[in-house]
Amino acid sequence: MDETSPSLELPVDALRRRTDPQRLQFQTTAGLPAPTSLAGQDRAREAMELALSIPGGQFNLYVAGLPGSGRTDATLALTRELAQTRRAKSDWVYVYNFERPEEPVALELPAGKGTAFARHVAAYVIECRRELGRAFTSDAYDKQAEEDIAEPMARRERLIESVKAEALTLNLALEGTPSGMRLVPLKPAQDGTPREPLSEEELNALTESEQEQLQANEERVKQALGRALRQVHLAEDDARTALKRLDHAVADTAVRHRSELIAGAYANLPEAQSYLRSLRADVVEHARALLDGDSGGQDEEQGSGGGPNPDALPMDDDPRNQVSLTQLMRRYGVNVMVSHDADAPAPVVVESNPTYANLMGRIDILGRQNSSFTDHMLLKPGSMHKAAGGFLIVQATDILSQSNAWEALSRMARFNQIELENGSQSQQSSPGLTIRPQPIRADVKVVVIGAYNLYSRLAEMDPDFLQIFKVRADFEFDMPREGAGERVYSEVAGQAVRSRSFPDLTDEAVALVVEEGARWAEDQTRVSTQVDDVRDLCVEAGYFAQKTNDTLTRAAHVSQAIRARDRRGALLSDRRAEDILNNELLIATQGVAVGQINGLAVNEALGVAFGFPVRITATVAPGYLGVTDVDHESEMSAPTHTKGVLIGEGFLSGLFADQFPLRLAASVTMEQSYALIDGDSASSAELFAILSALSGVPIKQSLAVTGSVNQYGAIQAIGAVNYKIEGFFRVCEQRGLTGEHGVLIPRANVRSLMLRPAVVEAARAGKFHIYAIDTVAEGIQLLT
Repeated sequence: MDETSPSLELPVDALRRRTDPQRLQFQTTAGLPAPTSLAGQDRAREAMELALSIPGGQFNLYVAGLPGSGRTDATLALTRELAQTRRAKSDWVYVYNFERPEEPVALELPAGKGTAFARHVAAYVIECRRELGRAFTSDAYDKQAEEDIAEPMARRERLIESVKAEALTLNLALEGTPSGMRLVPLKPAQDGTPREPLSEEELNALTESEQEQLQANEERVKQALGRALRQVHLAEDDARTALKRLDHAVADTAVRHRSELIAGAYANLPEAQSYLRSLRADVVEHARALLDGDSGGQDEEQGSGGGPNPDALPMDDDPRNQVSLTQLMRRYGVNVMVSHDADAPAPVVVESNPTYANLMGRIDILGRQNSSFTDHMLLKPGSMHKAAGGFLIVQATDILSQSNAWEALSRMARFNQIELENGSQSQQSSPGLTIRPQPIRADVKVVVIGAYNLYSRLAEMDPDFLQIFKVRADFEFDMPREGAGERVYSEVAGQAVRSRSFPDLTDEAVALVVEEGARWAEDQTRVSTQVDDVRDLCVEAGYFAQKTNDTLTRAAHVSQAIRARDRRGALLSDRRAEDILNNELLIATQGVAVGQINGLAVNEALGVAFGFPVRITATVAPGYLGVTDVDHESEMSAPTHTKGVLIGEGFLSGLFADQFPLRLAASVTMEQSYALIDGDSASSAELFAILSALSGVPIKQSLAVTGSVNQYGAIQAIGAVNYKIEGFFRVCEQRGLTGEHGVLIPRANVRSLMLRPAVVEAARAGKFHIYAIDTVAEGIQLLT
């Protein structure tokens, strides 16, 4: 090895930064508090507090972060915390619209009054029925009714009697039948004896002239009856009007006290007052119908009512008065849509299944004798109603998966109202059933939780999105390791094992968990904010501690949990390693070769990432084609990989063709690669292979390379460096470490190193080497 090479090899301490357990300042997690929400997420907290605290419907909140970062729990905790500082504003009820029944009225009531209002109205109707029963069964009512209809009824009788008298003078009797009035021919009068009808034989025995006279007399009586009936109907109308006027006055007097009591209870609520006035008028209008049924509200000893029977008069054909008791009781029902306790905090509603109906509510349909029916009592609230005056939390992926759900949420946020539509009811409902309830004022602060990319998708999909969701709270991918990170990890670890009744963790165990968090973050100075992963790792370690009957969860148990995790996810990597050992995948780990180098790749499948070596080869020939990317030509290269190859070609042009055109026809490829190649992390290895092929200088096959390159030959940082190093180490270890094996990485990736202990110990023993390079020249020095 060149004498300058050792300066490029990283010391063992650089390969994994350890956490000193004494820094944690505790021996076990037993006395640690539970973690606070949004720990290590100061930026997100500031944004969330701003959005949730500003009143109005435009400063809604989008919380962006990765699943497992604790974004949902933190959002819910902060929202509930802020909700405690506010009071629920209003209750909402739907009531019957007496002027336009197809448009149920939405009444806003103070918080805590909705259910009480429904009870008061129900009690009011019951009391009104009782008072009406007493009033209409009283002797005073009977007497007054008889007086009020006496004159028109007497007029009616006089009119009918006058026609009967005229008929008698013509030997005809006028009789009433169920189907109307009829004329009966009579025998002539004889000395005051009772007049008897002519028999069938006597009628048939009449002469032709006598029959003609009978028909003329009948026609004369019918004409007189017709003239009289017009006056009879007027008399009946007068009697009916008199009874209605009396009923109205009696009913109005009967319910006055109860009406004044309930009106007084809601004196400062104009909309409720207006409804109660309409309710009172309708109760008075339908007083008779309210007395029907078994529960007429009257005392048993008072019977079923006295006085003149309205049925004695011809039926009133006004359809407004043809209402059954059942219909009236539904009409007077109060449908409580939103209800709170009087001193309740602002509501916080989490909708886990945000379908259109679950968000907006629905209009139910009832079947009734081969027909369908709906009214204000069949309106059902959605989560928007329940969140009115408070906060509604939904997941972006959930709401985007539901038809019309986002449009409904956006419309509510834009117009600040919740409007039930017939589209929210069953697809089998009759299209003829249309009611349009009045909208409810929303005052809902919407919180949508989702991934970063969904924010852009929503902004593209909904032109109003950015105006509605003015604030985005971004959850950090990671946080500082020292201080905040160590504290959060310690508290999360303690809570995790306590929640499962597992043994508390020692400080050394927590230190190892912190180191694993730095590995997840790929940064020695920071740790991942994926608190769910932290919690799960601690639970698994606690399980192993309990399994061995240990009173504490120790570092050995955390190591065991990490190894178990690695093993569970190692199926694909094991299969690839077997293929390499069996020479099905050709990877050389010793000797030298021209135009051939070990690159490093990473694969992620089913949430598990693993690294592995790939053979990169290059050939050169005279020509003007430049560098041909075989993977690109075969459409197996993503744009970022192709870009890396072209950058390498740019470096070659700058190095060799400063005065003359580059006369080169090179071909480079990743051998035995059968999936789409993405990323530019192999661009430096590809360049090294081309340089080796050009110069004829062989490359050490005991080394592998990762890193991207720019056109000036600088080696740039890449991702997943730990997995890539470990992937090559595993192959070398299985074949037998010789002390010559190692990996070249960008120097910019040194702070990303959190290698597994096996790699660190091999480096400590001088069996495996990690080199950090800044330039192509340094790489060539090591490789050749």
